[in-house]
Amino acid sequence: MSRAYWNAAAECADAADSRRLHDERLRVQLAYVAAGSRFYQGKFAAAGVDPATVRGVDDLARLPFTEKSELRENQLALPPFGAHIACDPAAVRRVYSTSGTTGRPTYIGLTAHDVGVWREAACRAFWANGLRPGDRVPLVVSPFVVAASYADAFEAIGTSIPIGVNMTDRLVDAFRFGGANSLLCTASYPLHFARALEERGIDPRTLGLRRIMAGGEPGASIPEVRRQIEQTFDCTLMECSGNGDYCAMTWAECEQRQGMHFVGQGIVHPEIIDPESGEPLAIAPGVTGELVVTSLDRECMPLVRFRTRDHVEVTHTDCVCGRTGFGIRIVGRTDDLLIVRGVNVYPAAVRDVVAGFAPRTNGVIEIQLHEAPPKGWEPPVHVKAEHGAAAGDLAALKADIEARLREKLIFRAEVELVAEGSLPRYEYKAKLVRECWHT
Repeated sequence: MSRAYWNAAAECADAADSRRLHDERLRVQLAYVAAGSRFYQGKFAAAGVDPATVRGVDDLARLPFTEKSELRENQLALPPFGAHIACDPAAVRRVYSTSGTTGRPTYIGLTAHDVGVWREAACRAFWANGLRPGDRVPLVVSPFVVAASYADAFEAIGTSIPIGVNMTDRLVDAFRFGGANSLLCTASYPLHFARALEERGIDPRTLGLRRIMAGGEPGASIPEVRRQIEQTFDCTLMECSGNGDYCAMTWAECEQRQGMHFVGQGIVHPEIIDPESGEPLAIAPGVTGELVVTSLDRECMPLVRFRTRDHVEVTHTDCVCGRTGFGIRIVGRTDDLLIVRGVNVYPAAVRDVVAGFAPRTNGVIEIQLHEAPPKGWEPPVHVKAEHGAAAGDLAALKADIEARLREKLIFRAEVELVAEGSLPRYEYKAKLVRECWHT
Protein backbone atom coordinates (compact mmCIF):
# COMPACT_ATOMS: atom_id res chain seq x y z
CA MET A 1 0.00 0.00 0.00
CA SER A 2 1.61 3.26 -1.13
CA ARG A 3 -0.64 5.83 0.48
CA ALA A 4 1.10 8.42 2.65
CA TYR A 5 -1.65 8.76 5.27
CA TRP A 6 -4.16 6.49 6.90
CA ASN A 7 -6.90 9.15 6.57
CA ALA A 8 -5.75 12.06 4.44
CA ALA A 9 -9.11 13.87 4.60
CA ALA A 10 -8.80 14.15 8.39
CA GLU A 11 -5.03 14.39 8.89
CA CYS A 12 -4.40 16.93 6.12
CA ALA A 13 -7.57 19.05 6.45
CA ASP A 14 -6.98 22.79 6.45
CA ALA A 15 -7.61 24.81 9.60
CA ALA A 16 -11.01 26.10 8.50
CA ASP A 17 -12.34 22.63 7.65
CA SER A 18 -11.03 21.14 10.90
CA ARG A 19 -12.55 23.97 12.93
CA ARG A 20 -15.90 23.56 11.19
CA LEU A 21 -15.89 19.80 11.85
CA HIS A 22 -14.93 20.24 15.51
CA ASP A 23 -17.57 22.94 16.06
CA GLU A 24 -20.29 20.71 14.58
CA ARG A 25 -19.24 17.60 16.47
CA LEU A 26 -18.84 19.49 19.75
CA ARG A 27 -22.43 20.74 19.58
CA VAL A 28 -23.71 17.22 18.94
CA GLN A 29 -21.50 15.70 21.65
CA LEU A 30 -22.51 18.26 24.28
CA ALA A 31 -26.21 17.74 23.57
CA TYR A 32 -25.67 13.98 23.94
CA VAL A 33 -23.72 14.42 27.19
CA ALA A 34 -26.26 16.83 28.67
CA ALA A 35 -29.08 14.39 27.91
CA GLY A 36 -27.39 11.18 29.05
CA SER A 37 -24.72 11.79 31.70
CA ARG A 38 -25.94 12.58 35.23
CA PHE A 39 -22.36 13.41 36.18
CA TYR A 40 -22.14 16.18 33.60
CA GLN A 41 -25.68 17.33 34.25
CA GLY A 42 -24.57 18.03 37.80
CA LYS A 43 -21.30 19.67 36.74
CA PHE A 44 -22.99 21.98 34.24
CA ALA A 45 -25.65 22.96 36.76
CA ALA A 46 -23.05 23.65 39.46
CA ALA A 47 -21.08 25.83 37.03
CA GLY A 48 -24.23 27.68 35.98
CA VAL A 49 -23.65 26.99 32.29
CA ASP A 50 -26.07 25.72 29.66
CA PRO A 51 -24.07 23.53 27.22
CA ALA A 52 -26.63 24.35 24.51
CA THR A 53 -25.19 27.87 24.38
CA VAL A 54 -21.75 26.52 23.41
CA ARG A 55 -21.63 26.91 19.65
CA GLY A 56 -18.07 25.79 19.01
CA VAL A 57 -14.60 25.15 20.36
CA ASP A 58 -14.02 28.87 20.95
CA ASP A 59 -16.68 28.65 23.69
CA LEU A 60 -15.08 25.70 25.49
CA ALA A 61 -13.54 27.94 28.16
CA ARG A 62 -17.05 28.56 29.49
CA LEU A 63 -17.33 24.90 30.52
CA PRO A 64 -15.83 23.42 33.71
CA PHE A 65 -12.78 21.19 33.69
CA THR A 66 -13.06 17.47 34.43
CA GLU A 67 -10.51 16.03 36.87
CA LYS A 68 -9.45 12.40 37.04
CA SER A 69 -10.13 12.47 40.80
CA GLU A 70 -13.78 13.38 40.13
CA LEU A 71 -14.22 10.39 37.85
CA ARG A 72 -12.60 8.08 40.39
CA GLU A 73 -14.72 9.32 43.28
CA ASN A 74 -17.84 9.08 41.14
CA GLN A 75 -17.11 5.44 40.38
CA LEU A 76 -16.46 4.67 44.02
CA ALA A 77 -19.92 6.00 44.80
CA LEU A 78 -21.66 4.27 41.90
CA PRO A 79 -19.63 1.36 40.45
CA PRO A 80 -18.57 0.34 37.93
CA PHE A 81 -18.86 3.42 35.65
CA GLY A 82 -20.32 6.06 37.95
CA ALA A 83 -22.94 8.56 36.86
CA HIS A 84 -20.50 9.57 34.13
CA ILE A 85 -21.77 6.94 31.69
CA ALA A 86 -23.91 8.47 28.94
CA CYS A 87 -25.15 5.33 27.15
CA ASP A 88 -27.22 2.30 28.11
CA PRO A 89 -24.86 0.06 30.14
CA ALA A 90 -26.04 -2.87 28.03
CA ALA A 91 -24.35 -1.21 25.01
CA VAL A 92 -20.88 -1.42 26.59
CA ARG A 93 -18.74 -3.87 24.62
CA ARG A 94 -15.27 -3.36 26.07
CA VAL A 95 -14.04 -2.33 29.53
CA TYR A 96 -10.52 -1.18 30.44
CA SER A 97 -9.17 -0.50 33.89
CA THR A 98 -6.47 1.81 35.20
CA SER A 99 -4.82 1.46 38.58
CA GLY A 100 -4.75 5.11 39.67
CA THR A 101 -3.17 6.41 42.87
CA THR A 102 -5.72 4.97 45.32
CA GLY A 103 -4.96 1.34 44.52
CA ARG A 104 -8.53 0.80 43.41
CA PRO A 105 -8.92 0.64 39.61
CA THR A 106 -11.10 2.99 37.61
CA TYR A 107 -13.07 1.57 34.70
CA ILE A 108 -13.38 2.90 31.17
CA GLY A 109 -16.18 1.59 28.98
CA LEU A 110 -16.48 1.61 25.19
CA THR A 111 -19.44 0.86 22.97
CA ALA A 112 -18.95 -0.89 19.63
CA HIS A 113 -18.92 2.57 18.03
CA ASP A 114 -16.26 3.78 20.48
CA VAL A 115 -14.10 0.74 19.74
CA GLY A 116 -14.16 1.62 16.05
CA VAL A 117 -13.34 5.27 16.70
CA TRP A 118 -10.35 4.36 18.90
CA ARG A 119 -9.13 1.91 16.27
CA GLU A 120 -9.29 4.66 13.65
CA ALA A 121 -7.27 7.06 15.83
CA ALA A 122 -4.62 4.41 16.55
CA CYS A 123 -4.36 3.52 12.86
CA ARG A 124 -3.68 7.16 11.98
CA ALA A 125 -0.98 7.35 14.65
CA PHE A 126 0.79 4.08 13.85
CA TRP A 127 0.66 4.79 10.11
CA ALA A 128 2.28 8.19 10.76
CA ASN A 129 4.96 6.31 12.76
CA GLY A 130 5.68 4.22 9.67
CA LEU A 131 3.82 0.96 10.39
CA ARG A 132 2.80 -0.71 7.14
CA PRO A 133 1.18 -3.90 5.82
CA GLY A 134 3.53 -6.81 6.38
CA ASP A 135 4.80 -5.44 9.68
CA ARG A 136 4.35 -7.72 12.69
CA VAL A 137 4.05 -6.27 16.17
CA PRO A 138 4.24 -8.29 19.41
CA LEU A 139 1.47 -7.24 21.79
CA VAL A 140 2.72 -7.18 25.36
CA VAL A 141 -0.62 -6.84 27.12
CA SER A 142 0.40 -5.87 30.64
CA PRO A 143 1.82 -2.36 30.15
CA PHE A 144 -1.19 -0.91 28.35
CA VAL A 145 -4.73 -0.62 29.69
CA VAL A 146 -5.93 -0.13 26.11
CA ALA A 147 -3.88 -2.92 24.53
CA ALA A 148 -6.88 -4.32 22.65
CA SER A 149 -7.27 -1.03 20.77
CA TYR A 150 -3.65 -1.28 19.70
CA ALA A 151 -4.19 -4.87 18.57
CA ASP A 152 -7.18 -3.69 16.51
CA ALA A 153 -4.96 -1.12 14.78
CA PHE A 154 -2.05 -3.52 14.26
CA GLU A 155 -4.42 -5.99 12.62
CA ALA A 156 -6.02 -3.28 10.45
CA ILE A 157 -2.55 -2.36 9.14
CA GLY A 158 -0.39 -5.45 9.57
CA THR A 159 -0.19 -8.32 12.08
CA SER A 160 -0.31 -8.50 15.87
CA ILE A 161 1.40 -11.23 17.88
CA PRO A 162 -0.12 -11.55 21.39
CA ILE A 163 2.60 -12.24 23.95
CA GLY A 164 1.18 -11.93 27.47
CA VAL A 165 2.30 -10.59 30.83
CA ASN A 166 6.02 -10.37 31.71
CA MET A 167 6.95 -12.88 29.04
CA THR A 168 10.42 -11.70 28.01
CA ASP A 169 11.44 -15.03 26.51
CA ARG A 170 8.26 -15.19 24.44
CA LEU A 171 8.89 -11.63 23.28
CA VAL A 172 12.42 -12.55 22.25
CA ASP A 173 11.13 -15.60 20.39
CA ALA A 174 8.53 -13.49 18.56
CA PHE A 175 11.42 -11.62 16.95
CA ARG A 176 13.82 -14.52 16.49
CA PHE A 177 11.32 -17.08 15.18
CA GLY A 178 7.93 -15.38 14.70
CA GLY A 179 8.85 -12.72 12.17
CA ALA A 180 8.15 -9.74 14.44
CA ASN A 181 9.83 -6.56 13.23
CA SER A 182 8.24 -3.70 15.21
CA LEU A 183 7.58 -2.97 18.88
CA LEU A 184 5.21 -0.71 20.81
CA CYS A 185 6.46 0.09 24.31
CA THR A 186 7.26 2.85 26.76
CA ALA A 187 10.29 5.05 26.21
CA SER A 188 12.18 3.44 29.09
CA TYR A 189 11.51 -0.16 28.04
CA PRO A 190 13.92 -0.62 25.07
CA LEU A 191 17.08 -0.34 27.17
CA HIS A 192 15.52 -2.65 29.78
CA PHE A 193 14.81 -5.10 26.96
CA ALA A 194 18.34 -4.71 25.59
CA ARG A 195 19.78 -5.62 28.98
CA ALA A 196 17.54 -8.72 29.11
CA LEU A 197 18.80 -9.72 25.66
CA GLU A 198 22.42 -9.28 26.63
CA GLU A 199 21.85 -11.42 29.73
CA ARG A 200 20.69 -14.13 27.32
CA GLY A 201 23.73 -13.67 25.11
CA ILE A 202 21.73 -12.11 22.28
CA ASP A 203 22.95 -9.08 20.35
CA PRO A 204 19.91 -6.72 20.10
CA ARG A 205 20.91 -5.84 16.54
CA THR A 206 20.29 -9.42 15.42
CA LEU A 207 16.56 -9.37 16.27
CA GLY A 208 15.49 -7.77 13.01
CA LEU A 209 13.69 -5.02 14.93
CA ARG A 210 13.12 -2.25 12.39
CA ARG A 211 10.86 0.14 14.28
CA ILE A 212 10.11 0.99 17.90
CA MET A 213 6.99 3.06 18.59
CA ALA A 214 7.42 4.53 22.05
CA GLY A 215 4.76 6.20 24.18
CA GLY A 216 3.25 6.16 27.64
CA GLU A 217 5.89 8.47 29.16
CA PRO A 218 8.22 11.30 28.11
CA GLY A 219 11.67 10.42 26.83
CA ALA A 220 11.49 9.09 23.28
CA SER A 221 12.12 12.54 21.81
CA ILE A 222 15.35 13.13 23.77
CA PRO A 223 18.06 13.11 21.06
CA GLU A 224 20.59 11.16 23.13
CA VAL A 225 18.02 8.59 24.30
CA ARG A 226 16.84 8.16 20.71
CA ARG A 227 20.40 7.77 19.44
CA GLN A 228 21.26 5.21 22.12
CA ILE A 229 18.18 3.07 21.44
CA GLU A 230 18.53 3.26 17.67
CA GLN A 231 22.19 2.27 17.80
CA THR A 232 21.51 -0.54 20.27
CA PHE A 233 18.85 -2.17 18.08
CA ASP A 234 19.83 -0.81 14.64
CA CYS A 235 16.27 0.46 14.27
CA THR A 236 14.18 3.64 14.02
CA LEU A 237 12.54 5.05 17.16
CA MET A 238 9.25 6.92 16.69
CA GLU A 239 7.23 8.63 19.41
CA CYS A 240 3.46 8.36 19.86
CA SER A 241 1.03 9.15 22.66
CA GLY A 242 -2.52 8.73 23.86
CA ASN A 243 -4.43 8.25 27.06
CA GLY A 244 -6.62 5.51 28.47
CA ASP A 245 -9.18 8.08 29.56
CA TYR A 246 -9.74 10.19 26.44
CA CYS A 247 -8.46 7.99 23.56
CA ALA A 248 -5.88 5.26 23.15
CA MET A 249 -3.64 7.03 20.63
CA THR A 250 -4.02 10.52 19.15
CA TRP A 251 -0.47 11.88 18.74
CA ALA A 252 2.36 10.54 16.59
CA GLU A 253 5.60 11.58 14.95
CA CYS A 254 5.89 11.49 11.19
CA GLU A 255 9.14 10.84 9.34
CA GLN A 256 10.26 14.43 10.02
CA ARG A 257 10.43 13.66 13.77
CA GLN A 258 10.03 17.25 14.93
CA GLY A 259 7.26 16.52 17.44
CA MET A 260 4.10 14.40 17.64
CA HIS A 261 1.33 15.50 15.28
CA PHE A 262 -2.23 15.68 16.53
CA VAL A 263 -4.01 13.01 14.47
CA GLY A 264 -7.31 12.86 16.37
CA GLN A 265 -9.24 15.25 14.13
CA GLY A 266 -12.97 14.77 14.57
CA ILE A 267 -12.41 12.40 17.50
CA VAL A 268 -11.18 14.69 20.30
CA HIS A 269 -10.40 18.40 20.56
CA PRO A 270 -7.15 19.42 22.29
CA GLU A 271 -6.51 22.63 24.20
CA ILE A 272 -3.40 23.84 25.97
CA ILE A 273 -3.98 25.81 29.16
CA ASP A 274 -1.93 27.63 31.73
CA PRO A 275 -1.88 25.01 34.53
CA GLU A 276 -2.06 27.70 37.23
CA SER A 277 -4.78 30.01 35.89
CA GLY A 278 -6.62 27.51 33.70
CA GLU A 279 -6.69 30.05 30.87
CA PRO A 280 -6.47 28.66 27.31
CA LEU A 281 -3.26 29.44 25.43
CA ALA A 282 -2.95 30.15 21.72
CA ILE A 283 -1.35 27.29 19.81
CA ALA A 284 2.03 28.45 18.54
CA PRO A 285 5.55 26.98 18.44
CA GLY A 286 7.25 27.25 21.83
CA VAL A 287 4.03 27.54 23.86
CA THR A 288 4.04 25.33 26.95
CA GLY A 289 1.17 24.34 29.19
CA GLU A 290 -1.14 21.53 30.24
CA LEU A 291 -2.98 19.43 27.67
CA VAL A 292 -6.78 19.42 28.05
CA VAL A 293 -8.97 17.20 25.86
CA THR A 294 -12.69 17.13 25.00
CA SER A 295 -14.45 14.18 23.33
CA LEU A 296 -16.12 14.84 19.98
CA ASP A 297 -17.33 11.36 19.00
CA ARG A 298 -17.84 9.09 22.00
CA GLU A 299 -20.87 7.24 23.29
CA CYS A 300 -20.05 5.54 26.59
CA MET A 301 -17.96 7.93 28.68
CA PRO A 302 -17.42 11.24 26.87
CA LEU A 303 -15.08 13.74 28.51
CA VAL A 304 -15.50 17.51 28.62
CA ARG A 305 -12.32 19.52 29.15
CA PHE A 306 -10.45 16.63 30.76
CA ARG A 307 -7.23 17.75 32.45
CA THR A 308 -4.66 15.18 31.35
CA ARG A 309 -1.96 16.67 33.63
CA ASP A 310 0.50 16.23 30.75
CA HIS A 311 2.75 19.28 30.49
CA VAL A 312 3.51 19.81 26.80
CA GLU A 313 5.40 22.12 24.48
CA VAL A 314 4.15 22.98 20.99
CA THR A 315 6.92 22.02 18.57
CA HIS A 316 5.41 23.07 15.24
CA THR A 317 2.19 24.06 13.49
CA ASP A 318 3.05 23.00 9.94
CA CYS A 319 5.07 20.18 8.42
CA VAL A 320 6.36 19.18 5.02
CA CYS A 321 4.71 15.77 5.48
CA GLY A 322 1.34 17.43 4.79
CA ARG A 323 -0.31 16.69 8.12
CA THR A 324 -1.93 19.80 9.54
CA GLY A 325 -2.30 18.77 13.18
CA PHE A 326 0.03 20.80 15.38
CA GLY A 327 2.94 19.01 17.05
CA ILE A 328 3.87 18.59 20.69
CA ARG A 329 6.42 16.95 22.91
CA ILE A 330 5.51 15.92 26.45
CA VAL A 331 7.75 17.64 28.98
CA GLY A 332 6.39 15.88 32.06
CA ARG A 333 3.29 15.70 34.21
CA THR A 334 1.98 18.67 36.14
CA ASP A 335 0.93 16.37 38.99
CA ASP A 336 4.53 15.00 39.21
CA LEU A 337 5.92 18.51 39.44
CA LEU A 338 8.46 19.25 42.17
CA ILE A 339 8.66 22.86 43.30
CA VAL A 340 12.21 23.42 44.55
CA ARG A 341 12.59 26.86 46.16
CA GLY A 342 9.93 28.25 43.83
CA VAL A 343 11.39 26.58 40.71
CA ASN A 344 9.23 24.10 38.77
CA VAL A 345 11.18 20.90 38.21
CA TYR A 346 9.78 18.06 36.11
CA PRO A 347 11.40 14.67 36.84
CA ALA A 348 11.38 13.81 33.14
CA ALA A 349 13.40 16.97 32.46
CA VAL A 350 15.99 15.83 35.03
CA ARG A 351 16.24 12.50 33.22
CA ASP A 352 16.63 14.37 29.91
CA VAL A 353 19.61 16.30 31.24
CA VAL A 354 21.29 13.19 32.66
CA ALA A 355 20.66 11.24 29.45
CA GLY A 356 22.43 14.00 27.56
CA PHE A 357 25.72 12.80 29.05
CA ALA A 358 25.58 9.41 27.29
CA PRO A 359 27.65 7.29 26.95
CA ARG A 360 29.05 8.51 30.29
CA THR A 361 25.52 7.89 31.65
CA ASN A 362 22.72 5.62 30.46
CA GLY A 363 19.79 7.91 31.37
CA VAL A 364 18.48 5.77 34.26
CA ILE A 365 17.77 7.97 37.29
CA GLU A 366 15.83 8.07 40.52
CA ILE A 367 15.04 11.29 42.38
CA GLN A 368 14.93 10.51 46.08
CA LEU A 369 12.93 12.69 48.47
CA HIS A 370 13.99 11.94 52.04
CA GLU A 371 11.50 14.09 53.94
CA ALA A 372 7.87 14.97 53.32
CA PRO A 373 7.38 18.37 51.71
CA PRO A 374 8.08 21.15 52.18
CA LYS A 375 11.42 19.94 53.61
CA GLY A 376 11.79 17.20 50.99
CA TRP A 377 11.71 19.73 48.17
CA GLU A 378 14.48 21.94 49.45
CA PRO A 379 17.80 21.94 47.60
CA PRO A 380 19.94 20.06 47.09
CA VAL A 381 17.64 17.43 45.61
CA HIS A 382 19.12 13.92 45.78
CA VAL A 383 19.42 12.45 42.27
CA LYS A 384 20.75 8.93 41.79
CA ALA A 385 22.04 8.31 38.27
CA GLU A 386 23.62 5.25 36.70
CA HIS A 387 26.95 5.85 35.02
CA GLY A 388 27.91 4.08 31.82
CA ALA A 389 30.95 2.00 30.97
CA ALA A 390 32.59 5.07 29.42
CA ALA A 391 32.00 7.28 32.47
CA GLY A 392 35.64 8.16 33.00
CA ASP A 393 36.37 10.24 36.11
CA LEU A 394 33.24 9.85 38.26
CA ALA A 395 33.95 12.95 40.34
CA ALA A 396 34.20 15.02 37.17
CA LEU A 397 31.01 13.46 35.78
CA LYS A 398 29.13 14.21 39.00
CA ALA A 399 30.26 17.83 38.89
CA ASP A 400 29.34 18.14 35.21
CA ILE A 401 25.81 16.79 35.75
CA GLU A 402 25.20 19.01 38.77
CA ALA A 403 26.38 22.06 36.84
CA ARG A 404 24.19 21.22 33.83
CA LEU A 405 21.12 20.71 36.06
CA ARG A 406 21.77 24.06 37.69
CA GLU A 407 22.24 25.74 34.30
CA LYS A 408 19.27 24.23 32.45
CA LEU A 409 16.70 23.58 35.18
CA ILE A 410 17.71 26.28 37.70
CA PHE A 411 17.86 24.08 40.78
CA ARG A 412 20.64 22.56 42.86
CA ALA A 413 21.07 18.78 42.93
CA GLU A 414 23.29 16.38 44.84
CA VAL A 415 24.07 13.71 42.24
CA GLU A 416 24.99 10.22 43.41
CA LEU A 417 26.49 8.09 40.65
CA VAL A 418 25.81 4.35 40.90
CA ALA A 419 26.82 1.37 38.78
CA GLU A 420 24.81 0.37 35.75
CA GLY A 421 21.99 -1.98 36.76
CA SER A 422 21.74 -0.60 40.33
CA LEU A 423 18.41 1.18 39.92
CA PRO A 424 15.06 -0.54 39.32
CA ARG A 425 13.90 -1.32 35.79
CA TYR A 426 10.25 -1.05 34.80
CA GLU A 427 8.42 -2.75 31.95
CA TYR A 428 5.77 -0.02 32.01
CA LYS A 429 6.38 3.63 32.91
CA ALA A 430 9.63 4.36 34.68
CA LYS A 431 9.16 5.67 38.22
CA LEU A 432 11.47 8.64 38.47
CA VAL A 433 10.67 9.78 42.02
CA ARG A 434 10.83 7.75 45.24
CA GLU A 435 9.50 9.11 48.52
CA CYS A 436 12.06 7.61 50.83
CA TRP A 437 10.31 8.56 54.05
CA HIS A 438 7.78 5.84 53.23
CA THR A 439 10.47 3.14 53.06
